Amino acid sequence: MINTITKNKHQYSLRTCSRCGIKKPSNRIYSKTVEKSFSGQSRRSINIFTWFGFLLRDKGSLRAIKQYLFQSSNRKYSANSLKDINLCSKCYHFVPAPKKGGILKVIFFPFFLIFTPVKFIFTSPIIREFLIYGIGVLIFLGIKLLKSLRIIGIKILDQDGDGDIDSKDFEIAYQKTASFFSKFKRKEAPKK
Repeated sequence: MINTITKNKHQYSLRTCSRCGIKKPSNRIYSKTVEKSFSGQSRRSINIFTWFGFLLRDKGSLRAIKQYLFQSSNRKYSANSLKDINLCSKCYHFVPAPKKGGILKVIFFPFFLIFTPVKFIFTSPIIREFLIYGIGVLIFLGIKLLKSLRIIGIKILDQDGDGDIDSKDFEIAYQKTASFFSKFKRKEAPKK
């Protein structure tokens, strides 16, 4: 019995927001591509085994010690790359995306004034979660309204008070309607 219950539930794996560290189900964590830059410097290093190899007259160890002592082996490096990170809906807009199209934004300036808010509406996780919760509340209220209307409708249509709507209720309603309209015909009949 327990296995069938767990199979029917939709379970999502937990993911961690890269900015704030909150853990949420994977359907509420959003992926964003950001620019990552690396820079640093390195130099040749030697250790005790290099000196041990030097004493045993190893050519590689001799070359490594010569380069360490007499050559400038400092290397500087830097690089930019793109990386996908996981963010919650609150942190999604605080992490900047890579900048694109510098000259195109200047050329097509009026288009970007319209495109930017529309893109925000359709791609923003905050708007998505707001719509999901808003539509969920509307559906909940609609179901409650329909249930209350059903209860009120049953009470109105149940003419004999037995709790069910059946043919007797329709016969009673027909008789009441017929008697109501027959009163008007009786009043109009004396005109001659």
